[in-house]
Amino acid sequence: MVTCRLLNASKFFPFLFFRDTVYVIVMRKILYCLGLAAHVFASDPISDAVRRVQAHLLIDDASSALKEAQMLVEQFPQSKEALSALIEALSAGGEEEMALDAWSHLSVGHPELVGDRFLLEELSWGVLKKGIMSTQYGVKLGALIGSYLTHDVRAVPILLHMMRDSNAVLRSVAVQMAAGYADAPLKDEIARMLSEEKVWMVRLEVIRSVGIMRIKHLAPVLQNYVISDKAMFEERHLAIEALTRIWDRADISEIRKLAQSNRAGLRHLAAAVALHFQVEEAQSDILKLLSDTHPDVRIAALNALGLFYREKMSHKELQQVLAPRLEEHDGPVAITAAWVAMLVDPKLGEPAMTKWLNDSMGENRRLAAAATAATGNRGAALAAATLANSQDPYVKINMALGLIGQRRDVGAACDCIVEFLNNDKRLWMWDTRPNPLFQVLAPSQVRHNDQIRNYPESIDQMTRLNLVSLLAMVNDSRALDALKGFLQRKKWGITGVAAAMLLQEGDETALEVVRKLLDDTDPQVRLQACLVLAMYGKDETVINELQGAYAGADFEMKLHILEALGNIGNERSFSFLLGVLREPFPMLRVAAAASLIQSVNR
Repeated sequence: MVTCRLLNASKFFPFLFFRDTVYVIVMRKILYCLGLAAHVFASDPISDAVRRVQAHLLIDDASSALKEAQMLVEQFPQSKEALSALIEALSAGGEEEMALDAWSHLSVGHPELVGDRFLLEELSWGVLKKGIMSTQYGVKLGALIGSYLTHDVRAVPILLHMMRDSNAVLRSVAVQMAAGYADAPLKDEIARMLSEEKVWMVRLEVIRSVGIMRIKHLAPVLQNYVISDKAMFEERHLAIEALTRIWDRADISEIRKLAQSNRAGLRHLAAAVALHFQVEEAQSDILKLLSDTHPDVRIAALNALGLFYREKMSHKELQQVLAPRLEEHDGPVAITAAWVAMLVDPKLGEPAMTKWLNDSMGENRRLAAAATAATGNRGAALAAATLANSQDPYVKINMALGLIGQRRDVGAACDCIVEFLNNDKRLWMWDTRPNPLFQVLAPSQVRHNDQIRNYPESIDQMTRLNLVSLLAMVNDSRALDALKGFLQRKKWGITGVAAAMLLQEGDETALEVVRKLLDDTDPQVRLQACLVLAMYGKDETVINELQGAYAGADFEMKLHILEALGNIGNERSFSFLLGVLREPFPMLRVAAAASLIQSVNR
């Protein structure tokens, strides 16, 4: 009302309006200052001290924060706020045991703090920060993973620190995790590593991360990997994949320039880019690359033809361009050409594919089987005939996988998988080296890694899990026995990656198969089933069983239980995980802290 009257009066008495407006503003400022002064004179000393602790922590001055917090607790030993500030300062300073003691003292008088997510997270961060400084590889790795899973800005300096660690595995893991954050300091470190990293395993992850993070100014460096004669096969392919991620579009003139380059790597890149962006104008350039002198370039051009350009051509034109490639002596090139021909017309491609399915070299037979499976319904008849007649178990298993995908001859395909699981004792792997379009189940050629325990065995286990999941997906009654037999392997612990492998095809169907094992008489099988349900299904019904099994489990199994509880992420685990933070083994404390942070942030 006052404002309205002033506005009306201003039409006739502008000076009076200005004078009254100034008066109102001045009075407001006086009242504000009086209120501020009252607040200062009546300020709470505990709140002021807590703010000072927070200020020191904000500038990463943990020692000063701890001094302030200790002085505050001496003055107010029963204050909940004071003890909370002390816990936060101790955790930031890496004094995890003292922080836990302070927590125990505080929670006696304030039991509701067991659910205080802020303090629980601070306690966990204290454990993780100390773990990062450990000299033990396992402890550092656990702390690194736990930090990453927080998705908190406080993880960025930890990731940077671990990307410079002397251990190649830790650097590799840190690089993979940095790609999920994509902060500017992490991008700068990736750029440094791309030019300086010497370890092949780490370099592969750096190249992949450049693409995921889309660091455009590094595109010329990736092109050098593509054309380098010293670059390994995996490096060139990852560099090409990264470049297709980085580029927003593909200009026909640029593709043509790449296709006419005298470097095979750049011609390979031209075919990959034309396919990725589906550039119709590049069709003539891709067809020319079908006759390239380098087999990798011919395969890339055939892939582009099969996935995109064949739809733009007549049947006669396709016959003409494919005829020379079908007669090639290079197995992977001719097999890829047969795959394209089968997509065009099974009658055109089957004779060539049949020839390679009966080749004297096992790797060519396996690749031809995987290529036939990749033709889908067009190759189903050939796959079924080969499954019935072939004597090569690896040809048969690759055909069986394709038939299950098409839901053709499912019974015979499942029989093949069960027989393969029971009888073939060699290590296995998925091989995509001849052509990335074809996933070939083959005898393992995975090399041992001194820094990753049982690496070839782990790859083999996850490959076998894939086959078990396929049985579950098609409701084969033998899936339960196959899974039970797998879980009875005493040295195998289900991890998050393995659980995802197990169930990525089966989904809910496979989960139901696993749930049936919760009533098994073998406690080992029950526990493993709980781990699978926790890791992939996030099933809260298994929390009590997991926590109950912890005390009697061996060290490795305890780690898996803690990981599983974190993956579920339920507040019912808060007290249990807090108790594990008192464990004498730093690796268990780190695993519990990581799981507690996941549970708090769920």
